[in-house]
Amino acid sequence: MNELANWLSAQTEKHMVLGYGSLLSKNSRERYSNIFTQGLPVTVFGFERAWVTRSLHEKQTYVGAVVNAHSKLNAQLIPTQINPALQEREKDYRFVEVSAKALNFHQHKGSESLDDVLAQFTFWICETLDCAQANDAYPVHQTYVDTCLSGCLEHGGAEEAERFIVHTSLWEHPRVNDRADPKYPRAAAVNPDHLEHIDRLLSKEYCLP
Repeated sequence: MNELANWLSAQTEKHMVLGYGSLLSKNSRERYSNIFTQGLPVTVFGFERAWVTRSLHEKQTYVGAVVNAHSKLNAQLIPTQINPALQEREKDYRFVEVSAKALNFHQHKGSESLDDVLAQFTFWICETLDCAQANDAYPVHQTYVDTCLSGCLEHGGAEEAERFIVHTSLWEHPRVNDRADPKYPRAAAVNPDHLEHIDRLLSKEYCLP
């Protein structure tokens, strides 16, 4: 049994959430959602990540997942209960079950034994309830972007952060630099080196504000 199968077999929680936004950040999910389980990098096929989740109560726009057979997104596979605290955090989304066949574990190749282990779990992704692009009234806040990308840097380095950018649509949006006074309520504590790295990534043409 390979490393992935061993990791899965050690999990006592049978529900797995595919975190593709702020849940990518270990710091954010621990501080604000009391999720202390270790995640695992995964690619999810059949969904497109885009800046389309409008939070009416928070007056900002977040990434969301929408069904698209030709798209994929990188995520963290997070063992956790879908409890009231998580449901409150994800109030602008609905939890949708995802087939294990839609998941790719990068260096871990599929095998019959792995399929048997995966069959023991239920996988969920947060699909956007109502899609609306960011605008001046509902902009994207930098601390939210920082939270997502710092999570990628933590568990997958620069390549994982670049995958987040490449596999996210609608980067042409109003973006507010709120680092001095965070407006995103679940902002991660990001180290300065990661902030510098994030700024370099965001300076590339495909995600200029």
